[in-house]
Amino acid sequence: MKKPFEGAIRDWKFIAVFSILSLIFLLLELAYQLYFAGLPDVGIAMVRGFALAGATFIALSLFTSIIFKFYPLHARHWPIRRGLGVVGVLFATMHIISVYNFYFGWDVLKALTPFNPIENPRIFGLIAYSILFILFLTSTDWAIEKLKAPRWKMLHRLVYFSFWALVAHFMLINPVAIMEPPGYLLIGITLLTLAGELYWFVKIASRNSFRGLASIVGFTLILLYLALGYLLYVTYLG
Repeated sequence: MKKPFEGAIRDWKFIAVFSILSLIFLLLELAYQLYFAGLPDVGIAMVRGFALAGATFIALSLFTSIIFKFYPLHARHWPIRRGLGVVGVLFATMHIISVYNFYFGWDVLKALTPFNPIENPRIFGLIAYSILFILFLTSTDWAIEKLKAPRWKMLHRLVYFSFWALVAHFMLINPVAIMEPPGYLLIGITLLTLAGELYWFVKIASRNSFRGLASIVGFTLILLYLALGYLLYVTYLG
């Protein structure tokens, strides 16, 4: 039986290099917010920097899954995908801590009021993070062995719903903040990821004549993104 962090100890060199590169990316995000975005104080720069870094890493994690489907031989690099997701959640955690510290004085109820995601997109963020944190806790080889592969894969398919909520959060929470180079990078990766997911959904579901649970989930996600598209249209162009 595998130990909880057996894989991390075995691959410590990869984790060390990946951690350094991730830290460099985060520092670049923070530096942009501090010195180029013209923000009034360090607190706001930290909130935005952690947010954009976390969302970008999570989007890249899903994007690598698309690449692996197009090029199965590269699937052997799956630790990169897991690393992107894990670090993305860690950055998202720092973002949440920064938000509560600099904006709300640790008043949780104030941050979640009103409890209506249309009026308060932080609710979308709460939904996304709640799912992502569960996936973060079950991202180890030990968790895969304990849950068994089929159950683990079913659980981690929730990432598609969490990503929808994440996209809703970062596109609606502050439209001005996303319209800068770090935001353009995030939007570009997100659009490529969604295009790839749609392509593979149609390709795989069509083999089963669009029947079964996977097709129902896929169509549900498409409807959710269409609804989000309408909200974005109203927000940005309405």
